[in-house]
Amino acid sequence: MTRVTPEDVRRKHFGRAPFGHHGYHPAQVDAFCARIADTMLGLDHLTAADIRQMHFDGAPRGNRGYDPEQVDDFLDHVCIELEFLRLGRSRVPAGRFEDTLTHDDVLRIRFSAPPNGLSGYRAEEVGAFLDRLAATLAHRTPNGLTADDVRHMAFHTATDGAPAYHRAEVDAFLDLVAQQLEKMH
Repeated sequence: MTRVTPEDVRRKHFGRAPFGHHGYHPAQVDAFCARIADTMLGLDHLTAADIRQMHFDGAPRGNRGYDPEQVDDFLDHVCIELEFLRLGRSRVPAGRFEDTLTHDDVLRIRFSAPPNGLSGYRAEEVGAFLDRLAATLAHRTPNGLTADDVRHMAFHTATDGAPAYHRAEVDAFLDLVAQQLEKMH
């Protein structure tokens, strides 16, 4: 995976939705990409969670619109970039990590509580996962987590009043971790 710059986000062109399918509204996607680029430059404040929760209207009548699969894949990629920025990390253009996520980084990770009215992941389950991930990164043993383990990680929803983490933030972090573990093996 290569690094995405703010200029890449602004210039991104998406293919049209396949014939017979209704795609995303192009003007809305383009405007949202501009906001993402501004966020990468520190001029806006979108989070990976905001990007994951974005819903676009269908294209205007007579226009197939942007291919939803291409847009969604690109936004997933951008979420990973924003996670690197949030962690204060950068990557080199070749896709190799300048400084990979470390055991100590994992121990410092703090996720937000879910927004009012939304459920979140059980904090104790996410905490146990972070402990396991920290051990994997510290020891790099064959018994550690793999990229597939991370991709298939499932947390339960917290009950009302129980400690919980913002689901989209945790999901974006899992994407970041899966990418790194894939590169390590």
